[in-house]
Amino acid sequence: MPIMANMTDLLNKIERDLGSDELGLKDEINKNTWPEKVIWKDTLDTFSRFFPRIFPYVLGPENKKNDYYLIDENICSNIKIIGAKDIDWRKWSAHYPGLLYGGVNSYDMMTSGIDFEGMVDVQMMADHVSAFSNGIYVEFEEPNRIRLNVVVASSFLTNFQRIPINLNVRHARNLKTIGEGKMEYFEELAKADVAKFLYGKLKMYDGLQLTSTNIDLKIADLQQKASRREELIETFRNAMTTAANKSTPAFITIN
Repeated sequence: MPIMANMTDLLNKIERDLGSDELGLKDEINKNTWPEKVIWKDTLDTFSRFFPRIFPYVLGPENKKNDYYLIDENICSNIKIIGAKDIDWRKWSAHYPGLLYGGVNSYDMMTSGIDFEGMVDVQMMADHVSAFSNGIYVEFEEPNRIRLNVVVASSFLTNFQRIPINLNVRHARNLKTIGEGKMEYFEELAKADVAKFLYGKLKMYDGLQLTSTNIDLKIADLQQKASRREELIETFRNAMTTAANKSTPAFITIN
């Protein structure tokens, strides 16, 4: 698979920062192998779990099977689904039957198909979508099953045919789905992962008579930079629990 421009820039930056161009790396571990052996397997997976790409998806009758909704297999074959966020309440309320009339948000009692109490329920939902999920929680089961867990028994869901949700998915290999604001963190994690990979391969040569002092120093430097991975993971974990991270729910329960 050809290496994309974004990846090439990343590889060159990592090589400069690690000084690995001075080590005369063998073809089996040079920078052209890092995407396949390190970045796509380790860095991209880890980063996506903390800061996933958000993929909008709509659950409909065609997805329903018993108590579950099955995500289209064609989608699953193209993206790696990590989990699911909450229902997109704002999008749902904006498209609720009867709320859209003449291009503006208004209620049409004659065509909506719901009564006055239903209208009040929807308005209450719209007023509180930023803080509450009405006791409905999205549960994801690998590889492609979604279940809507209703905490309080209600017929509310039966009023709807299509339910918009957001899936958490792995970022694209070309890195174009990672925003500029988070790319610096991704680059730091990729550098630590590559350093860990190279140190694991090169440490067997440490202390051999054919190894120069320069290479000895580089191996020690790689070990130090590889150790930064744990520090980054802790930083990501802390950032994951803040409201600033739109990739995760606002309320997180830790068992």
